[in-house]
Amino acid sequence: MTTEKGSTPAASGRADAERRRALDVLEGLRSYLVAESEMQRRSEKSMNLTVNDISALRYLLRARERGIAVGPKELGDYLGIQSSSITVLLDRLEKAGHIRREPSPFDRRALIIVPAVPTDELHRAILGDVREELVDIAATLDDDQARTIIGFLDRLRDATDAIDDARAHPGRPGR
Repeated sequence: MTTEKGSTPAASGRADAERRRALDVLEGLRSYLVAESEMQRRSEKSMNLTVNDISALRYLLRARERGIAVGPKELGDYLGIQSSSITVLLDRLEKAGHIRREPSPFDRRALIIVPAVPTDELHRAILGDVREELVDIAATLDDDQARTIIGFLDRLRDATDAIDDARAHPGRPGR
């Protein structure tokens, strides 16, 4: 007895089990992404900041760690927003005490944006690159498990990018 495309019932059962497992993995990933998004939303609310505000502050803090001066244009380019919107964002962050505008040491006519150092534990945790609670969980993986997960996530990202690229450029073959 055969099933679709000449496969045996046992092969079809394995394929069904593999598909269910794959869907379970993707649902687990989706569930994590929803939880992470909710954590971000709670962080934004607790600090009274928008997604762009937090992205801007993280970018400024990383740039300062590397000794790089950032001006309004560079920050706007990074965030993908126009100069009028960057001015509003900077005004809001400065009023809240999250940044200072200072004269550029390289050009007296220009300004650089200097992030304020996060003072309390909550702000440091929100603006940090990765929450320590999540690092602790990832640290429980052995080298093989970490490589497997990283490889899997890289392949998912590449496939997602190819899907988006194909939609943006119909008729052009994917990657």
